[in-house]
Amino acid sequence: MAIMLAFAGLLRVTESEPTGSFSSYLVHDANATAPRLDFARMIVHYARALPATMTDNAVHYLLLLTLPKLDGGAANKDDTGAFRQRVVCEQAVVRLMYERQEYAHYLGDIQSDGTRKRGFLERYLPLLGITSSEQFSQTIIRRLADRSRDEGRLADTVLLYNLGERYNTVLNVLCKQLGELLYLRGSTNGSSGSTTSSNDYSAPIGMGLGLDDVEGVARAVLAHYRQRDHIARVLDNAAVNTCTTLLAIMDFLNSHRRGAYEEALETIEATQLLPLASASSTNGSAAANGMKNSDVAMATQYAERVRTLDDSITRNFSLVLLSTMDTL
Repeated sequence: MAIMLAFAGLLRVTESEPTGSFSSYLVHDANATAPRLDFARMIVHYARALPATMTDNAVHYLLLLTLPKLDGGAANKDDTGAFRQRVVCEQAVVRLMYERQEYAHYLGDIQSDGTRKRGFLERYLPLLGITSSEQFSQTIIRRLADRSRDEGRLADTVLLYNLGERYNTVLNVLCKQLGELLYLRGSTNGSSGSTTSSNDYSAPIGMGLGLDDVEGVARAVLAHYRQRDHIARVLDNAAVNTCTTLLAIMDFLNSHRRGAYEEALETIEATQLLPLASASSTNGSAAANGMKNSDVAMATQYAERVRTLDDSITRNFSLVLLSTMDTL
């Protein structure tokens, strides 16, 4: 009944922030002779009460929050009332999407051939006041991705940022997560820094994911990006190098854990994080002092280089250094 009256422009609705009770949905304005209906709150509560099998219906109900007659039927779509309606509608849709997590159906999906499949919600973008794919990405997808990131849903974060074509953000999120999990793992190893075979690298830590889980996601994403020319062209070299180095550190620690020490040393040497090839170790003493000076210069260069690396690597440098010493 309220929807029918609202569509006809015959419903007196709230024009300010909702102050009505959840039971009545009525707002009594100080200067009004009759109460107003909190139409937005009523619609949102009704839509969210629908079961998961009726999410399509819930979306349709939420789209009614932008009915033109709710703001007096103003023709100017940029007026304050219409803008406020769109904001309320966007917030309600984002919240529903986050709760139901059916992103492929509602937001679209990336097919195996790289083409994008439109989602259910994209059919109704004009009702949301959205006029382009870029605006849809900024208004809906990015907000969902940011919330997933802030609340620790790594898989959803990667999926949503990827869907929004924010590939460098995906790599940065993965690097940060790998760095944090490595740091936590290093902290639990004790002050010795030794990564012995008793360490369980698959135990869930951080975002509810184990180190192996995050490592697997990072490897799959990086490989996928490198295989797609249109993605590889826009990737930030620093993000790619950071992710590659962190994965190499993972390989190093895994080899050390298995007791494959030669393999571990080869892996960590390839990262060029540590000066493992000593110039002064060469046979002959004629230029020994010069060689040692060269070693000092080399170590200084490596130290300067480490300072320029991403925090996800530098914060784990003590773990890498001590594990390398233990491997030697």
